Amino acid sequence: QDAFTRQVLVEGRPFVANSTAEFAHLFPDHAQINALGCQAAMNIPVTHGGAVLGTINILDAAGHFTPARVAALTGLVAERLHAIAAAMRATPMAPEDRLIRLRQCMAATGTDLLALAPGAHLRWLAGFTPPADERPCLMLVTPDQACFLMPALNAADARQHTTLPFWQWSDDNGPTNALTAALATLGRPPSRLALDEAMRADHALLLLGALPNAARGFAADTIGPLRMRKDAAELALLRDNARIADLAQTALRQAIRPGMTEAALADIAAATFRAHGASPEFTIVGTGLHSAFPHHATGTAQVQPGDALVVDIGGRKGGYVSDITRMATCGAAPDGFATIHGVVNAAVEAALAAIRPGVRACEVDEAARGTITAAGYGDHFTHRTGHGLGLDLHEPPYITATSDLVLEQGMVFTVEPGIYLPGRFGVRLEEVVVVTDTGAETLSTLDRAVWQA
Repeated sequence: QDAFTRQVLVEGRPFVANSTAEFAHLFPDHAQINALGCQAAMNIPVTHGGAVLGTINILDAAGHFTPARVAALTGLVAERLHAIAAAMRATPMAPEDRLIRLRQCMAATGTDLLALAPGAHLRWLAGFTPPADERPCLMLVTPDQACFLMPALNAADARQHTTLPFWQWSDDNGPTNALTAALATLGRPPSRLALDEAMRADHALLLLGALPNAARGFAADTIGPLRMRKDAAELALLRDNARIADLAQTALRQAIRPGMTEAALADIAAATFRAHGASPEFTIVGTGLHSAFPHHATGTAQVQPGDALVVDIGGRKGGYVSDITRMATCGAAPDGFATIHGVVNAAVEAALAAIRPGVRACEVDEAARGTITAAGYGDHFTHRTGHGLGLDLHEPPYITATSDLVLEQGMVFTVEPGIYLPGRFGVRLEEVVVVTDTGAETLSTLDRAVWQA
């Protein structure tokens, strides 16, 4: 199947077979195809946004796929490409589909072995992740095989989630022999190995020691681009998480009173996440001078009349996360606060207006940063405009001044410019957006206006 995969899924060229003999070795259901009276088959790749999204399979009972018929059918797909691509993007990917897509990326990057550790990459690909601890546990993927190096004590539990082969090892014999056997069954030593960026260093060294001649790269080149473009099921989970985060943000702001501590307010948000089936992922509550610290450690500081509060919270449900930042005040706002809040909100609006497929990430950053700089506060916007999120709270794409990454439909990231005035207050506003075919969808429905308690 390597030649078929390369032709259709990597090179984006149609596959045409005008006899059963030509496609029987590729299609396990060839007997059923013949039973329908079909002796010819054609696979047309659907390429959109620089990626092959899938194929359209056509069976023919009338005759052969002549060059003229192939051209007519591929032209028909091209005419309806936008609608077909939208339908494919709206279809959730099963684990086997994700593996096919991953192998496309491996072929395109010349990667012949990918090693994933327990974590977000593995969960995205396999639908589960074993416990992450000091015991080496790896999913090894080649262009035509996949298996696990699996600690024996986790094998029975992991077997509930996958039928892939396990090469087990126990605490009394160590992982070296099992890893050697696993690599031997995968074929010739790889020329290029891609490592999970989140893999423990000692586990990476174990694998590199077994493959001393392999060129080395990271999984970000293969699985990374796939995870950036969310499918329909992922977007549904992200929308639900955003809905819950809105409720948590609302519950927290309604509880603001003089004398309440940052931690007490954070507890209210955390309780709201739990009440709606999510686990709290993080809670940043900074009151008064603490609002000028972008990543303030929520503590025992008490809310005082006239304080500005930054509230940046997120939860996790169904494996996916939320992230939202809004501003509040306890009574009347500090001097100059309304002006700064207006500038930051304008920066959010400018970034949102810039988002669409084909735009570079740095252009979105510039839209937000340029707005703040033009208002005279450029030196007080001290971080990037946004980060991707999904299974991880922070993941690609990163919306920075140096990123030339081209945005594609289905990418999800934050837009969160801020202005921080040490010794006074800070303002940050954050939205999570999905890149659509024409622009950006904002997941939160909570107004960005200042909440006055």
